[in-house]
Amino acid sequence: MRDTTRHTILTVARKIFAERGVDNSTMDDIAKASGLGRRTIYTYFSTREELNHEVITREIDMIVKQLNRVAEMKISPEKKIVRFMVNHMKTIENLIKKDHLLRIEFLKRGERVENFRKEIDLREKECLTAVLKEGTQLGVFRIDDFENTALIAHTTLKGLEMLFILDNFGKHCRETLELWQKILFRGIKTPQ
Repeated sequence: MRDTTRHTILTVARKIFAERGVDNSTMDDIAKASGLGRRTIYTYFSTREELNHEVITREIDMIVKQLNRVAEMKISPEKKIVRFMVNHMKTIENLIKKDHLLRIEFLKRGERVENFRKEIDLREKECLTAVLKEGTQLGVFRIDDFENTALIAHTTLKGLEMLFILDNFGKHCRETLELWQKILFRGIKTPQ
């Protein structure tokens, strides 16, 4: 019962925060929308900020699980990088479609987005680094500095996000991702 109530609160809070923004939402709003009393909400979360932090943590956990699934797949390192790249952009697209205020913050590079991104960025770079190491060990890639190569690839991918958001993740975005992939692989693949 306790887990169900907590899940309900978090689900409702996520929706309300997405519609109104965290600053324009109250614990009363969440209580009314969830059909629970204010006391119940406060039993689980002492402040709106604590509740928002937990909502963000849940989103990060889901994204990290996706990353781990890609890293553990029994596919080539090249395909892992392509899956990683596609998952990265799909995640951004899905988040923005759920939360129109988040779209605005992504475009402004607002504080909420940057705080949300810190943990994800770290995990994405770790994942890329591991795949680059694996590919080098298998002789697919030739890389001396895994961490900097992962940083450059990740930073470039993040740099494309604004363009993709403005283009509503259309056909041009897929073409750009394919070009990013070709450029990356041209630089790191072992010559044949």
